[in-house]
Amino acid sequence: MAKTLEQKLCSRSLGYSFVRNVFVYPMLRLFYRKIDVIGSKDVPDSGPVIFTPNHQNALMDALMILCTKDRQPVFVARADIFEKPLIIAALNFLRILPIYRKRDGGNSFDNNRETFDLILKALRSQQAVGMMPEGTHSEIKRLRMLQKGVFRLAMQAQEEYGNRQMVKIVPVGIEYTSTSKFRSDVIVRYGKAIEVSDFYDQYVENPARAFKHMQDTLSEKMKEGMVNITNELYYREIEHLRVLYQRQAVQRLGLDCRNAEHRLRAQQKIIAALQEYDQTNPDEMSALCLAVRDYLTIIQKHNLRDWVVEHQPYSLAGLLVQTIWVVLGIPFWILGMLFNYIPYKLSALASRKVKDPQFVSSVQFVAGMVVYPLYDLIMIVLFVLFIPCVWGKFIMPLLLIPLGIFAYKCYLAMKKLDARFRFWSGKRNKNPEILKVIDLRKNIFEIMGKLAINR
Repeated sequence: MAKTLEQKLCSRSLGYSFVRNVFVYPMLRLFYRKIDVIGSKDVPDSGPVIFTPNHQNALMDALMILCTKDRQPVFVARADIFEKPLIIAALNFLRILPIYRKRDGGNSFDNNRETFDLILKALRSQQAVGMMPEGTHSEIKRLRMLQKGVFRLAMQAQEEYGNRQMVKIVPVGIEYTSTSKFRSDVIVRYGKAIEVSDFYDQYVENPARAFKHMQDTLSEKMKEGMVNITNELYYREIEHLRVLYQRQAVQRLGLDCRNAEHRLRAQQKIIAALQEYDQTNPDEMSALCLAVRDYLTIIQKHNLRDWVVEHQPYSLAGLLVQTIWVVLGIPFWILGMLFNYIPYKLSALASRKVKDPQFVSSVQFVAGMVVYPLYDLIMIVLFVLFIPCVWGKFIMPLLLIPLGIFAYKCYLAMKKLDARFRFWSGKRNKNPEILKVIDLRKNIFEIMGKLAINR
């Protein structure tokens, strides 16, 4: 007899685990160059848990939790994507339920009642739930006001246990180097679980006060694990400076640049120092940000990146040696492109009409999960049928994905070599903007070196 949706949500699923481990997780590791996970061992492996991540990247935020902690959490998503029966079945299989907003029309409270009832039943069945307490996603790296729905839900699940420890809220910070670029990096930081029972007595006495206390507590815990830039006037400049100066800040703090938590901590220290600098030295902060704007304008005009300026000076001999290595890799780049260009392009085209930038990577990822397995299956059949060498029938299918990754790395290497040559040529010919950008970066880093970036 087929299980109802409620029964599926209230128990672990072998089918879910299979899809997660065989399809979703491997694709996620291919889509992102590096995923650093911090604090996952401190998260309970059983019992009712509510994961509360910051929300910057649509579906990818949920997938980060799904693939870095084996708890099979129930998530909610915008109701407008639950349109076609096939999509509804796929989302329900992934334990994703619809959440209605006022803009969706109708009575959102009544429409959401069934969803929240299912989530509550999942929690009471000792399952995990994932909720985005900010309510909406945004590319702005700032924690927005937390909605109180997550606290009401947590307390309803806790009611049958009173002030005995049971339901836990786990703050999660997610930081992307890019929310849309393929092969970017991600840090997922799980914070220490918040015991809902700690607020139960206050809830019995004054629910509104208890929810506000929970809201403030969770907000502070989430900020500890994410990039949070509260300065609106100089947001863009601070956002770039926390990346530009990260390595130097790590060294000043005596931390390890290879450690994800250390890098995150250094970025948080940079942000705090700059926001304090704006309060104590507003004129100097204004001058610093003006220099940053000029610096970014010039490197963007010349299609350069900061690392090009950072790693100069370049020599012609060194560039020629790099050219030889790139040329040697071109045959493998061509081979990798031939085997992977079609699914890569189809995945990219699927996101072309997406209006919301934060949905680009989600659409590309979902499209890739469908296109790549089908394409690779077709290629494997062709290899088996047309490659005469027996060993080739087995080796070529194994090389499909590695060659694709290598081809992408070759593509990046060619772009980087082109950037180095253009910068070297501009400096050699005394291009005034190239010379200016060198001086600007030097001045920016001299000012940053004077900031109080302390432990």
